[in-house]
Amino acid sequence: MTDGLTDRQRDVLALLDSGATTQEIADELGITKSTVSDHRASIRDAGVSLSVDNETGRWAVANEADTSESEATDDTTDFGLSAIELGEEPDESELTDRERVLVSELQQGTTVDELTDELNSRPEVVTAHLKELKRSGWQVYIDDSTDMVAIEGDHVLRSSEHTGTRTRKANRWWELRHNKLVREFRGLQTPQSEQPTHSDNEDWILHMTDLHAGDRVRDDDGNVVYSTDDIPKVIDHITEKSLSLADKHGSEYDTGHILHGGDFVTNSGIYEGQFEDLDAWLDEQHESLMNPLVRQIKAFSERFETVNVVCQVGNHGEHRASGTSKQANADLILYKSIRNTIAHLQDHAGMLDNVSFQIGQATPYKNFELRGGKLRGHLRHGQHRRPQAETSARKKEWLSTLHQHDFDIAFAGHYHVSGRVPWDGPPILFSSSPKPAGEFVEKIGESVKHGEQGVATACGVSDDGLTAVFPIDTRGY
Repeated sequence: MTDGLTDRQRDVLALLDSGATTQEIADELGITKSTVSDHRASIRDAGVSLSVDNETGRWAVANEADTSESEATDDTTDFGLSAIELGEEPDESELTDRERVLVSELQQGTTVDELTDELNSRPEVVTAHLKELKRSGWQVYIDDSTDMVAIEGDHVLRSSEHTGTRTRKANRWWELRHNKLVREFRGLQTPQSEQPTHSDNEDWILHMTDLHAGDRVRDDDGNVVYSTDDIPKVIDHITEKSLSLADKHGSEYDTGHILHGGDFVTNSGIYEGQFEDLDAWLDEQHESLMNPLVRQIKAFSERFETVNVVCQVGNHGEHRASGTSKQANADLILYKSIRNTIAHLQDHAGMLDNVSFQIGQATPYKNFELRGGKLRGHLRHGQHRRPQAETSARKKEWLSTLHQHDFDIAFAGHYHVSGRVPWDGPPILFSSSPKPAGEFVEKIGESVKHGEQGVATACGVSDDGLTAVFPIDTRGY
Protein backbone atom coordinates (compact mmCIF):
# COMPACT_ATOMS: atom_id res chain seq x y z
CA MET A 1 0.00 0.00 0.00
CA THR A 2 2.95 2.31 0.54
CA ASP A 3 4.51 1.86 -2.91
CA GLY A 4 2.97 5.10 -4.19
CA LEU A 5 4.05 7.23 -1.23
CA THR A 6 6.85 9.78 -1.33
CA ASP A 7 9.78 9.58 1.09
CA ARG A 8 8.30 12.39 3.19
CA GLN A 9 4.92 10.64 3.30
CA ARG A 10 6.65 7.45 4.48
CA ASP A 11 8.29 9.50 7.23
CA VAL A 12 4.89 10.84 8.25
CA LEU A 13 3.43 7.33 8.13
CA ALA A 14 6.19 5.99 10.39
CA LEU A 15 5.53 8.71 12.94
CA LEU A 16 1.79 8.12 12.75
CA ASP A 17 2.38 4.43 13.39
CA SER A 18 4.53 5.29 16.39
CA GLY A 19 1.63 7.09 18.04
CA ALA A 20 2.76 10.68 17.43
CA THR A 21 0.35 13.61 17.49
CA THR A 22 -0.05 16.02 14.59
CA GLN A 23 1.94 18.68 16.44
CA GLU A 24 4.75 16.21 17.26
CA ILE A 25 5.00 15.17 13.61
CA ALA A 26 5.09 18.81 12.51
CA ASP A 27 7.89 19.56 15.04
CA GLU A 28 9.87 16.46 14.13
CA LEU A 29 9.82 17.10 10.38
CA GLY A 30 9.90 20.90 10.50
CA ILE A 31 6.58 21.32 8.66
CA THR A 32 3.20 22.87 9.49
CA LYS A 33 0.23 20.98 10.93
CA SER A 34 -1.65 21.73 7.71
CA THR A 35 1.10 20.02 5.71
CA VAL A 36 0.88 17.02 8.05
CA SER A 37 -2.85 16.86 7.32
CA ASP A 38 -2.13 16.97 3.57
CA HIS A 39 0.30 14.06 3.89
CA ARG A 40 -2.20 12.16 6.04
CA ALA A 41 -4.86 12.60 3.32
CA SER A 42 -2.46 11.24 0.68
CA ILE A 43 -1.61 8.28 2.90
CA ARG A 44 -5.29 7.48 3.28
CA ASP A 45 -5.78 7.81 -0.47
CA ALA A 46 -3.08 5.18 -0.89
CA GLY A 47 -5.27 2.77 1.06
CA VAL A 48 -3.69 2.98 4.52
CA SER A 49 -6.26 2.98 7.31
CA LEU A 50 -5.48 5.40 10.13
CA SER A 51 -7.08 5.89 13.51
CA VAL A 52 -6.75 8.52 16.21
CA ASP A 53 -7.36 8.54 19.94
CA ASN A 54 -9.87 11.35 20.51
CA GLU A 55 -8.62 12.00 24.05
CA THR A 56 -4.86 12.09 23.40
CA GLY A 57 -4.79 13.02 19.71
CA ARG A 58 -2.30 10.21 19.04
CA TRP A 59 -2.40 8.44 15.71
CA ALA A 60 -1.95 4.81 14.72
CA VAL A 61 -2.06 2.63 11.63
CA ALA A 62 -5.12 0.43 11.96
CA ASN A 63 -4.54 -3.32 11.77
CA GLU A 64 -6.77 -5.64 9.74
CA ALA A 65 -9.08 -6.29 12.69
CA ASP A 66 -9.47 -2.59 13.29
CA THR A 67 -10.14 -2.05 9.61
CA SER A 68 -12.85 -4.70 9.53
CA GLU A 69 -14.50 -3.22 12.60
CA SER A 70 -14.29 0.25 11.10
CA GLU A 71 -15.77 -0.89 7.81
CA ALA A 72 -18.58 -2.65 9.65
CA THR A 73 -19.33 0.54 11.53
CA ASP A 74 -19.18 2.61 8.35
CA ASP A 75 -21.84 0.41 6.82
CA THR A 76 -24.44 1.98 9.11
CA THR A 77 -26.56 4.93 8.06
CA ASP A 78 -24.13 7.46 9.51
CA PHE A 79 -20.89 5.47 8.79
CA GLY A 80 -19.93 5.75 12.46
CA LEU A 81 -20.01 9.54 12.46
CA SER A 82 -22.23 9.81 15.52
CA ALA A 83 -19.66 7.90 17.57
CA ILE A 84 -16.98 10.50 16.88
CA GLU A 85 -16.48 13.02 19.66
CA LEU A 86 -16.74 16.63 18.53
CA GLY A 87 -13.47 18.49 18.91
CA GLU A 88 -12.81 21.98 20.14
CA GLU A 89 -13.49 25.17 18.14
CA PRO A 90 -12.48 24.51 14.50
CA ASP A 91 -9.55 26.40 13.02
CA GLU A 92 -10.01 27.28 9.35
CA SER A 93 -6.28 27.91 8.92
CA GLU A 94 -5.56 24.25 9.61
CA LEU A 95 -7.77 22.97 6.80
CA THR A 96 -6.05 21.30 3.89
CA ASP A 97 -7.13 22.19 0.37
CA ARG A 98 -9.13 18.99 0.23
CA GLU A 99 -10.79 19.69 3.56
CA ARG A 100 -11.70 23.21 2.43
CA VAL A 101 -13.53 21.67 -0.54
CA LEU A 102 -15.32 19.31 1.83
CA VAL A 103 -16.37 22.06 4.22
CA SER A 104 -17.65 24.22 1.35
CA GLU A 105 -19.76 21.35 0.02
CA LEU A 106 -20.99 20.37 3.50
CA GLN A 107 -22.21 23.88 4.22
CA GLN A 108 -24.78 23.43 1.42
CA GLY A 109 -25.54 19.78 2.21
CA THR A 110 -24.28 16.91 0.07
CA THR A 111 -23.91 13.13 0.02
CA VAL A 112 -20.93 10.83 0.38
CA ASP A 113 -21.39 9.76 -3.24
CA GLU A 114 -21.31 13.37 -4.43
CA LEU A 115 -18.22 14.07 -2.34
CA THR A 116 -16.58 10.94 -3.75
CA ASP A 117 -17.14 12.23 -7.28
CA GLU A 118 -16.04 15.76 -6.36
CA LEU A 119 -12.74 14.55 -4.87
CA ASN A 120 -12.25 11.67 -7.31
CA SER A 121 -11.69 9.44 -4.30
CA ARG A 122 -13.17 6.41 -2.55
CA PRO A 123 -16.15 6.47 -0.14
CA GLU A 124 -14.08 5.12 2.77
CA VAL A 125 -11.52 7.89 2.27
CA VAL A 126 -14.26 10.53 2.17
CA THR A 127 -15.92 9.21 5.33
CA ALA A 128 -12.53 9.18 7.06
CA HIS A 129 -12.11 12.86 6.14
CA LEU A 130 -15.57 13.65 7.49
CA LYS A 131 -14.78 11.98 10.79
CA GLU A 132 -11.54 13.88 11.05
CA LEU A 133 -13.33 17.16 10.39
CA LYS A 134 -15.66 16.39 13.30
CA ARG A 135 -12.70 15.58 15.51
CA SER A 136 -11.29 18.97 14.54
CA GLY A 137 -14.41 20.75 15.78
CA TRP A 138 -16.49 21.00 12.58
CA GLN A 139 -20.05 19.99 13.44
CA VAL A 140 -20.54 17.39 10.71
CA TYR A 141 -23.85 15.53 10.96
CA ILE A 142 -26.30 13.41 8.96
CA ASP A 143 -29.58 15.14 8.10
CA ASP A 144 -32.10 12.35 8.66
CA SER A 145 -34.80 14.11 6.64
CA THR A 146 -32.69 14.29 3.47
CA ASP A 147 -29.96 11.64 4.02
CA MET A 148 -27.39 14.34 3.33
CA VAL A 149 -24.21 15.16 5.19
CA ALA A 150 -23.95 18.76 6.34
CA ILE A 151 -22.29 21.14 8.80
CA GLU A 152 -24.36 22.97 11.37
CA GLY A 153 -23.42 26.00 13.38
CA ASP A 154 -22.11 29.42 12.46
CA HIS A 155 -18.73 28.37 11.10
CA VAL A 156 -18.26 29.62 7.53
CA LEU A 157 -15.22 29.90 5.32
CA ARG A 158 -14.04 33.45 4.85
CA SER A 159 -14.93 34.89 1.47
CA SER A 160 -12.11 35.91 -0.86
CA GLU A 161 -14.38 38.49 -2.48
CA HIS A 162 -14.93 40.88 0.40
CA THR A 163 -15.20 44.43 -0.94
CA GLY A 164 -15.89 47.88 0.47
CA THR A 165 -19.56 47.65 -0.53
CA ARG A 166 -20.18 44.57 1.61
CA THR A 167 -19.53 44.43 5.32
CA ARG A 168 -18.25 41.25 6.92
CA LYS A 169 -21.57 40.91 8.70
CA ALA A 170 -23.55 41.03 5.45
CA ASN A 171 -21.15 38.59 3.79
CA ARG A 172 -21.49 36.19 6.70
CA TRP A 173 -25.28 36.47 6.65
CA TRP A 174 -25.22 35.65 2.93
CA GLU A 175 -23.26 32.43 3.36
CA LEU A 176 -25.18 31.14 6.37
CA ARG A 177 -28.57 31.94 4.86
CA HIS A 178 -27.75 30.63 1.38
CA ASN A 179 -26.25 27.36 2.63
CA LYS A 180 -29.19 26.69 4.95
CA LEU A 181 -31.63 27.35 2.12
CA VAL A 182 -29.77 25.07 -0.27
CA ARG A 183 -30.03 22.22 2.25
CA GLU A 184 -33.76 22.85 2.68
CA PHE A 185 -34.23 23.34 -1.06
CA ARG A 186 -32.75 19.95 -1.86
CA GLY A 187 -34.70 18.19 0.87
CA LEU A 188 -38.16 19.46 -0.08
CA GLN A 189 -40.33 18.50 -2.99
CA THR A 190 -40.71 21.37 -5.46
CA PRO A 191 -44.31 22.61 -5.28
CA GLN A 192 -46.17 21.34 -8.33
CA SER A 193 -49.77 21.46 -9.46
CA GLU A 194 -51.60 20.48 -12.61
CA GLN A 195 -52.71 23.31 -14.89
CA PRO A 196 -56.09 22.25 -16.29
CA THR A 197 -57.46 24.25 -19.21
CA HIS A 198 -60.88 24.90 -20.65
CA SER A 199 -60.95 26.05 -24.26
CA ASP A 200 -63.06 29.15 -23.54
CA ASN A 201 -60.98 30.26 -20.57
CA GLU A 202 -57.74 32.22 -20.30
CA ASP A 203 -54.62 32.37 -18.15
CA TRP A 204 -53.85 35.56 -16.23
CA ILE A 205 -50.26 36.79 -15.97
CA LEU A 206 -48.62 39.26 -13.61
CA HIS A 207 -45.06 40.32 -14.46
CA MET A 208 -43.15 42.16 -11.76
CA THR A 209 -39.45 43.06 -11.90
CA ASP A 210 -36.70 45.39 -10.62
CA LEU A 211 -38.09 46.13 -7.16
CA HIS A 212 -34.57 47.04 -5.96
CA ALA A 213 -35.16 46.54 -2.25
CA GLY A 214 -32.32 48.25 -0.45
CA ASP A 215 -32.08 51.18 -2.83
CA ARG A 216 -32.88 54.70 -1.68
CA VAL A 217 -33.95 57.38 -4.17
CA ARG A 218 -34.22 61.11 -3.43
CA ASP A 219 -35.90 63.79 -5.50
CA ASP A 220 -34.23 67.03 -6.55
CA ASP A 221 -35.05 68.56 -3.15
CA GLY A 222 -33.35 65.75 -1.28
CA ASN A 223 -36.55 64.08 -0.10
CA VAL A 224 -36.56 60.27 -0.02
CA VAL A 225 -39.17 59.09 -2.54
CA TYR A 226 -38.31 55.36 -2.59
CA SER A 227 -36.81 53.14 0.09
CA THR A 228 -36.94 49.62 1.50
CA ASP A 229 -39.83 50.57 3.78
CA ASP A 230 -41.95 51.33 0.69
CA ILE A 231 -41.53 47.86 -0.84
CA PRO A 232 -44.33 45.96 1.02
CA LYS A 233 -46.92 48.63 0.17
CA VAL A 234 -45.82 48.66 -3.47
CA ILE A 235 -46.11 44.87 -3.78
CA ASP A 236 -49.53 44.84 -2.11
CA HIS A 237 -50.67 47.58 -4.52
CA ILE A 238 -49.47 45.55 -7.51
CA THR A 239 -51.23 42.43 -6.21
CA GLU A 240 -54.54 44.20 -5.61
CA LYS A 241 -54.39 46.07 -8.91
CA SER A 242 -53.62 42.91 -10.88
CA LEU A 243 -56.57 41.02 -9.42
CA SER A 244 -58.95 43.92 -9.97
CA LEU A 245 -57.77 44.14 -13.60
CA ALA A 246 -58.42 40.40 -14.00
CA ASP A 247 -62.00 41.05 -12.93
CA LYS A 248 -62.22 44.04 -15.25
CA HIS A 249 -61.02 41.92 -18.18
CA GLY A 250 -64.10 39.80 -17.57
CA SER A 251 -62.78 36.37 -18.54
CA GLU A 252 -62.91 33.00 -16.83
CA TYR A 253 -59.43 31.86 -15.84
CA ASP A 254 -57.66 28.54 -15.40
CA THR A 255 -54.18 29.49 -14.16
CA GLY A 256 -52.72 32.62 -12.65
CA HIS A 257 -49.03 33.06 -13.48
CA ILE A 258 -46.81 35.20 -11.25
CA LEU A 259 -43.57 36.14 -13.00
CA HIS A 260 -40.77 37.50 -10.82
CA GLY A 261 -38.22 38.98 -13.19
CA GLY A 262 -35.23 39.63 -10.93
CA ASP A 263 -33.39 42.49 -9.24
CA PHE A 264 -35.77 42.23 -6.32
CA VAL A 265 -32.75 42.33 -4.01
CA THR A 266 -29.79 44.67 -4.38
CA ASN A 267 -26.39 43.25 -3.48
CA SER A 268 -23.26 44.00 -5.46
CA GLY A 269 -21.97 47.33 -6.71
CA ILE A 270 -23.40 47.45 -10.21
CA TYR A 271 -23.07 51.15 -10.91
CA GLU A 272 -21.01 54.00 -9.57
CA GLY A 273 -22.36 55.42 -6.33
CA GLN A 274 -24.66 52.48 -5.64
CA PHE A 275 -23.24 51.96 -2.16
CA GLU A 276 -24.33 55.48 -1.20
CA ASP A 277 -27.83 54.67 -2.49
CA LEU A 278 -28.28 51.61 -0.26
CA ASP A 279 -30.50 51.95 2.81
CA ALA A 280 -30.64 48.31 3.92
CA TRP A 281 -28.35 45.28 3.96
CA LEU A 282 -29.25 41.87 2.58
CA ASP A 283 -31.09 40.58 5.64
CA GLU A 284 -33.26 43.70 5.86
CA GLN A 285 -33.98 43.64 2.12
CA HIS A 286 -34.94 40.01 2.37
CA GLU A 287 -37.31 40.55 5.28
CA SER A 288 -39.03 43.47 3.55
CA LEU A 289 -39.90 41.27 0.56
CA MET A 290 -40.87 37.92 2.09
CA ASN A 291 -44.27 38.69 3.60
CA PRO A 292 -45.79 40.74 0.75
CA LEU A 293 -44.63 38.22 -1.87
CA VAL A 294 -46.09 35.30 0.09
CA ARG A 295 -49.29 37.35 0.48
CA GLN A 296 -49.30 37.82 -3.28
CA ILE A 297 -49.10 34.07 -3.89
CA LYS A 298 -51.83 33.44 -1.30
CA ALA A 299 -54.12 35.99 -2.99
CA PHE A 300 -53.58 34.37 -6.39
CA SER A 301 -54.14 30.93 -4.86
CA GLU A 302 -57.55 32.06 -3.61
CA ARG A 303 -58.46 33.70 -6.94
CA PHE A 304 -57.30 31.14 -9.52
CA GLU A 305 -57.78 27.40 -9.86
CA THR A 306 -54.03 26.90 -10.13
CA VAL A 307 -51.06 29.22 -9.66
CA ASN A 308 -47.69 29.01 -11.39
CA VAL A 309 -44.84 31.06 -9.89
CA VAL A 310 -41.89 31.53 -12.26
CA CYS A 311 -38.73 33.27 -11.00
CA GLN A 312 -35.64 34.53 -12.80
CA VAL A 313 -32.64 36.15 -11.14
CA GLY A 314 -31.43 39.62 -12.07
CA ASN A 315 -27.99 41.14 -12.31
CA HIS A 316 -27.92 43.37 -9.20
CA GLY A 317 -27.65 40.42 -6.85
CA GLU A 318 -24.60 38.68 -8.27
CA HIS A 319 -22.31 37.32 -5.59
CA ARG A 320 -19.77 34.51 -5.37
CA ALA A 321 -19.00 34.06 -1.71
CA SER A 322 -17.04 30.93 -0.86
CA GLY A 323 -19.27 28.05 0.13
CA THR A 324 -22.12 29.11 -2.15
CA SER A 325 -23.20 27.63 -5.45
CA LYS A 326 -21.57 28.64 -8.71
CA GLN A 327 -24.70 30.53 -9.74
CA ALA A 328 -25.12 32.33 -6.41
CA ASN A 329 -27.34 35.39 -6.68
CA ALA A 330 -29.05 37.40 -3.96
CA ASP A 331 -32.43 36.95 -5.69
CA LEU A 332 -32.02 33.19 -5.20
CA ILE A 333 -32.04 33.59 -1.44
CA LEU A 334 -35.40 35.28 -1.69
CA TYR A 335 -36.87 32.86 -4.24
CA LYS A 336 -35.71 29.78 -2.35
CA SER A 337 -37.05 31.17 0.92
CA ILE A 338 -40.48 31.70 -0.64
CA ARG A 339 -40.40 28.34 -2.38
CA ASN A 340 -39.45 26.58 0.88
CA THR A 341 -42.21 28.43 2.74
CA ILE A 342 -44.78 27.29 0.18
CA ALA A 343 -43.50 23.71 0.32
CA HIS A 344 -43.71 23.65 4.13
CA LEU A 345 -47.26 25.03 4.05
CA GLN A 346 -48.24 22.37 1.53
CA ASP A 347 -46.57 19.53 3.46
CA HIS A 348 -47.61 20.45 6.99
CA ALA A 349 -50.64 22.74 6.82
CA GLY A 350 -52.47 21.58 3.70
CA MET A 351 -52.37 25.12 2.32
CA LEU A 352 -51.56 26.49 -1.15
CA ASP A 353 -51.78 23.03 -2.71
CA ASN A 354 -52.67 24.62 -6.07
CA VAL A 355 -49.34 26.47 -6.31
CA SER A 356 -46.37 25.32 -8.40
CA PHE A 357 -42.91 26.90 -8.40
CA GLN A 358 -40.14 27.25 -10.98
CA ILE A 359 -36.80 29.02 -10.48
CA GLY A 360 -34.38 29.83 -13.29
CA GLN A 361 -30.73 29.90 -12.19
CA ALA A 362 -27.98 28.81 -14.53
CA THR A 363 -29.22 30.63 -17.63
CA PRO A 364 -30.43 34.23 -18.18
CA TYR A 365 -33.95 32.99 -19.00
CA LYS A 366 -36.67 30.63 -17.83
CA ASN A 367 -39.16 29.05 -20.22
CA PHE A 368 -42.54 27.97 -18.89
CA GLU A 369 -45.85 26.58 -20.10
CA LEU A 370 -49.00 28.61 -20.68
CA ARG A 371 -52.49 27.26 -21.25
CA GLY A 372 -51.50 23.78 -20.07
CA GLY A 373 -48.67 23.53 -22.57
CA LYS A 374 -50.48 24.87 -25.61
CA LEU A 375 -48.30 28.01 -25.50
CA ARG A 376 -44.75 28.74 -24.38
CA GLY A 377 -43.73 31.67 -22.21
CA HIS A 378 -40.20 33.08 -22.03
CA LEU A 379 -39.05 35.04 -18.96
CA ARG A 380 -35.69 36.80 -18.78
CA HIS A 381 -34.37 39.62 -16.66
CA GLY A 382 -33.51 41.57 -19.79
CA GLN A 383 -29.94 42.79 -19.45
CA HIS A 384 -28.89 40.85 -22.55
CA ARG A 385 -31.72 42.09 -24.79
CA ARG A 386 -32.76 45.63 -25.62
CA PRO A 387 -36.43 46.72 -25.39
CA GLN A 388 -36.58 47.42 -29.12
CA ALA A 389 -35.99 45.75 -32.48
CA GLU A 390 -35.71 48.84 -34.68
CA THR A 391 -32.19 48.06 -35.96
CA SER A 392 -31.08 44.98 -37.83
CA ALA A 393 -28.77 44.02 -34.94
CA ARG A 394 -31.53 44.29 -32.32
CA LYS A 395 -34.00 42.42 -34.51
CA LYS A 396 -31.42 39.71 -35.10
CA GLU A 397 -31.02 39.26 -31.33
CA TRP A 398 -34.72 38.73 -30.82
CA LEU A 399 -35.00 36.50 -33.90
CA SER A 400 -32.19 34.37 -32.49
CA THR A 401 -34.03 34.19 -29.16
CA LEU A 402 -37.26 33.21 -30.92
CA HIS A 403 -35.57 30.51 -33.00
CA GLN A 404 -33.85 29.09 -29.93
CA HIS A 405 -36.85 29.10 -27.57
CA ASP A 406 -39.87 29.13 -29.89
CA PHE A 407 -41.83 31.31 -27.46
CA ASP A 408 -45.39 32.61 -27.91
CA ILE A 409 -44.92 35.53 -25.52
CA ALA A 410 -41.84 36.90 -23.76
CA PHE A 411 -41.37 39.07 -20.67
CA ALA A 412 -38.35 41.17 -19.64
CA GLY A 413 -37.34 44.10 -17.47
CA HIS A 414 -34.02 45.66 -16.41
CA TYR A 415 -34.41 48.90 -18.40
CA HIS A 416 -37.09 50.43 -16.16
CA VAL A 417 -39.34 51.08 -19.17
CA SER A 418 -42.62 49.44 -20.09
CA GLY A 419 -44.26 48.56 -23.37
CA ARG A 420 -44.38 46.09 -26.22
CA VAL A 421 -41.41 45.68 -28.53
CA PRO A 422 -42.54 46.88 -31.99
CA TRP A 423 -41.78 44.07 -34.41
CA ASP A 424 -43.59 41.45 -36.46
CA GLY A 425 -42.80 38.55 -34.12
CA PRO A 426 -44.61 37.18 -31.05
CA PRO A 427 -45.39 39.69 -28.25
CA ILE A 428 -42.42 40.81 -26.15
CA LEU A 429 -43.49 42.80 -23.08
CA PHE A 430 -41.09 44.90 -21.01
CA SER A 431 -42.21 45.92 -17.53
CA SER A 432 -41.13 49.01 -15.65
CA SER A 433 -39.67 49.24 -12.17
CA PRO A 434 -41.43 50.71 -9.13
CA LYS A 435 -38.12 52.44 -8.38
CA PRO A 436 -38.36 56.11 -9.46
CA ALA A 437 -35.90 57.43 -11.99
CA GLY A 438 -32.42 58.34 -10.85
CA GLU A 439 -29.08 58.95 -12.51
CA PHE A 440 -28.56 55.23 -13.19
CA VAL A 441 -32.04 54.85 -14.68
CA GLU A 442 -31.46 57.81 -16.96
CA LYS A 443 -28.29 56.18 -18.25
CA ILE A 444 -29.83 52.82 -19.16
CA GLY A 445 -33.42 53.70 -19.96
CA GLU A 446 -35.85 56.54 -19.88
CA SER A 447 -36.70 58.39 -16.70
CA VAL A 448 -40.25 59.30 -15.82
CA LYS A 449 -40.46 63.08 -15.41
CA HIS A 450 -44.21 63.38 -15.16
CA GLY A 451 -47.33 61.26 -14.92
CA GLU A 452 -47.76 58.03 -12.95
CA GLN A 453 -44.90 55.65 -12.18
CA GLY A 454 -45.18 52.27 -13.92
CA VAL A 455 -44.76 49.33 -11.53
CA ALA A 456 -45.75 46.06 -13.29
CA THR A 457 -47.64 44.49 -16.20
CA ALA A 458 -50.71 42.24 -16.26
CA CYS A 459 -52.16 40.47 -19.27
CA GLY A 460 -54.56 37.78 -20.39
CA VAL A 461 -53.68 34.82 -22.63
CA SER A 462 -56.06 32.46 -24.42
CA ASP A 463 -55.28 29.33 -26.43
CA ASP A 464 -54.74 31.64 -29.41
CA GLY A 465 -52.32 33.98 -27.64
CA LEU A 466 -52.30 37.39 -26.00
CA THR A 467 -55.76 38.91 -25.50
CA ALA A 468 -55.10 42.11 -23.53
CA VAL A 469 -52.28 44.00 -21.80
CA PHE A 470 -52.76 46.16 -18.70
CA PRO A 471 -49.80 48.28 -17.55
CA ILE A 472 -50.00 48.74 -13.77
CA ASP A 473 -48.95 52.13 -12.41
CA THR A 474 -49.24 54.10 -9.19
CA ARG A 475 -52.77 55.36 -9.80
CA GLY A 476 -54.74 54.58 -6.67
CA TYR A 477 -51.59 53.84 -4.71
